[in-house]
Amino acid sequence: MKNSGLISIITITFNNFEELSNTVESVSGLDDCEHIIINGGGCPQTSEFLQGFSGKKVSEPDLGISDAFNKGIRYSQGEAVIMLNSGDILLDRTYPKKSIKILHEHPEIDFVHADLIFEDKLIGPYIMRPLRTQNNLHPNIGRGMPYRHQSMVVRNSIYDKVGLFNLNYICSDYDWVCRWELISKKSNGKAYYLQGDPVIKMDGSGISSVQEGKIISEAIQIIGKRSKYCSFLTNLMSYYALLIRVFLYCGRTFLRRYGLEKFLKKLKYIKYKKSLVIN
Repeated sequence: MKNSGLISIITITFNNFEELSNTVESVSGLDDCEHIIINGGGCPQTSEFLQGFSGKKVSEPDLGISDAFNKGIRYSQGEAVIMLNSGDILLDRTYPKKSIKILHEHPEIDFVHADLIFEDKLIGPYIMRPLRTQNNLHPNIGRGMPYRHQSMVVRNSIYDKVGLFNLNYICSDYDWVCRWELISKKSNGKAYYLQGDPVIKMDGSGISSVQEGKIISEAIQIIGKRSKYCSFLTNLMSYYALLIRVFLYCGRTFLRRYGLEKFLKKLKYIKYKKSLVIN
């Protein structure tokens, strides 16, 4: 049985002690939260730190990010779960409590999500909003990850319905949301967008940022697998959205390959100018 009112914060780490310590500090002392650290690396500093860590910790080799996520979910006792990777910072310490309150008041809500700050290498930090805010299943899933995974506070019971993360994908969070979308259509499950200031600061050097081509390739596979469960029109819209995503990725790759990164930076600055975080 999961503990009602408790939120499990799962942090995975692999030989990045400094980033881990920043994440731990940002959630230290939170009420009604348990912190679970899944350590898959052999960093001596991390091992020494975990000896004095009062929360739950698991130190053993794993099969990658998805495997580490799944371990954290299995060890969790909270009514809801949030994935806060090492290097990510909880900015709004009231966010976990706000989220659990929403889940209690709205039984039809499967998870709560919000805005975050993304540390971009080219233009600096900017506010990253989810693709989906008001309408639960729009825009189309083919456009990419519709929610900001680090901000998602998910009912633990939803993992029983949807399943855990697929070890075959880097973008296993995207695959999970695609599976959730199919199930939510039948169960009327919904996502709740909590508007307001960004709740998390996301490390921009993660695997999703440096292996974009691989992730898009996986997205094409995932959409292909789910197509047999969807109508012709839904599939057509998904592939159209994917085509746009591939086109934009190819454009960015072209600019980088031919030394036009300054031009790419200018384009990105124009796109996110209003969302930039000025220190």
